[in-house]
This record gives sequence, C-alpha cells and structure tokens, in this order.
Amino acid sequence: MSEQENLRIAEQLINALNAHDLTPQGLQSDDYTFEGPGASQAMDREQARAYTQGFFDAFPDLHFENRQKIAQGDFVVINWVGSGTHTGPLRTPTGAIIPPTGKKAMVPGSTTYQFKDGKAVRGWTYWDMVTLLAQLGLMPGM
Repeated sequence: MSEQENLRIAEQLINALNAHDLTPQGLQSDDYTFEGPGASQAMDREQARAYTQGFFDAFPDLHFENRQKIAQGDFVVINWVGSGTHTGPLRTPTGAIIPPTGKKAMVPGSTTYQFKDGKAVRGWTYWDMVTLLAQLGLMPGM
C-alpha cells in the first residue's frame, strides 16, 4: 500500500475512535496488537478494545484532535490532543479506581500505526499521564 493509503486508513482509525467505535470494520488485521501507557505488555485486539473502552467510560465526551500526521513506508504517526470531561470511574494501571472528578482534561499524545496489506497490524500510543492526573487534581502542578 502507498503511504497516502496508509495515512487515509490511520485517519479512519482516529475517526472511529472519535465516534467511539471500537470495532472499525476492515481497518485492523485479525492479529492486531496494541501497546499503551499502563499496559504491562502488548495487547491483542480484544484487550485493546477493553483498554480503550475504559477511557470512554471515564471520559464519555473523549475526542481526539489530529495535530500532525507523518507517513513513512508502512508506518503512520499521528500526534493528537485528547480532551474530555472526567464523569465516570477511571481505572489505574494498578487496578485502583479514580472516582469522577467532573474536571475537563486536555492531554497531548501520539499514536504510531504499522500497516500491512491495507490494515493496521500494530499500534503504539503514548500520552502524558502526569498532565492528565494533574488536570484532574490528583497531582500537584497544573
């Protein structure tokens, strides 16, 4: 696939997240794996959906704004800002629950996708957890 086609599919994946669609048809391979903050190891597609659903439960209005997009070969990087209001319980990596704070948060992050045969086969997401916790009033700072 061309870099432009991979970029188009990556944008569709982010659009699916903004629609809170965790089963984007035909965009991820059956053996898709994902890595994100707080996860101790790579997750399969179902684990990645559960991980993401936890953030949708905590931030029902969660939305991602694309800031930059870069495609090179089989990889696409999308830098984004996620924003939402913390109105639901948020599970921490240790399994503790952070009760809703009602506070709005805006956090920068980046997702890198790897593509093969027109589908995402891997995803890596990095975002600023310290900024999130500070904006929720759980850490000194912001």
